[in-house]
Amino acid sequence: MTKEYQDWPDHTLEPAWATIGNFDGVHLGHQALINRVINQAKSDGVQSLVVTFWPHPRVFFTKTVEGYYLNNQKEKRDLLAASGVDTVLCLPFDQSLADMNTKEFIAKLNSIVPLKGLIVGESFALGKGRLGTGEVLQKVCDDFGIKCVHISPELFDGQVISSQRIRQALDSGDVKLVASLLGRSFTLSGYVAPGRQEGTKLGFPTANLYFDSHRKLPRFGVYACLVDLDGKFYKGVTNVGIRPTFDDGLSPSIETLLLDFDDNIYYKLIHVHFIEHIRDEVKFKSIADLVEQINIDKTNARRILTDGT
Repeated sequence: MTKEYQDWPDHTLEPAWATIGNFDGVHLGHQALINRVINQAKSDGVQSLVVTFWPHPRVFFTKTVEGYYLNNQKEKRDLLAASGVDTVLCLPFDQSLADMNTKEFIAKLNSIVPLKGLIVGESFALGKGRLGTGEVLQKVCDDFGIKCVHISPELFDGQVISSQRIRQALDSGDVKLVASLLGRSFTLSGYVAPGRQEGTKLGFPTANLYFDSHRKLPRFGVYACLVDLDGKFYKGVTNVGIRPTFDDGLSPSIETLLLDFDDNIYYKLIHVHFIEHIRDEVKFKSIADLVEQINIDKTNARRILTDGT
């Protein structure tokens, strides 16, 4: 079972091979890096360690958090634990940490976790001003007698897999590409909240999701999705957006119509897995036009979720 620390431990940990990064999304590139650390640690008979941060440094410096994270803190923690790594050290990213240069950070980490080696990506940078790039980090590790390995990034369709590429794919609504980069479907989780019942009045009761506003949302629109409710999956249609036919507000909502399902699930935790973009969100001239389009959306979602086309 993975050991987790939410700050610098007050005791010395066992020697380890480690990697360091933000790991937002824990995508296939991150997974390959972590697997490399795990395998190297097993080969040398030491522990495997992931060092990460919260909040994300970009969020800390810009003070802009809404709609940024690919995972919230618990989701990231669970995904890292599921990787099989022995230990996850999640450090609070504050000004004192931001002011550490590369040598200071490695010295402190090495004093708590005797490092057998460090594996990072080619573009990784550590320390104040992101000055601890390849050669700098290599020299610091050499000074401490720590092996330092830089590995090439993972590619998909000839392009680097990165958290930023995933955010860009979400901005375009390409959740199929996002799934290919994550190695799993893009998922939003939350509790079902009572809404204003417009869907119910139209004959399409929807589950309104209480979601983490810090999470990055896909492009506003309608998606075929699979909904995990109490471990059972249901087909569904999810609208992400501001409901322009009903509202003029700016706050986005997430509403899911579960197909062939009519139970009361208020306050239940659901996990919405986005499978494919069906269409963009539009404002309809009449309720009748909206109802007609919802029926078309249901048909398209069934087709996508049944045969994947």
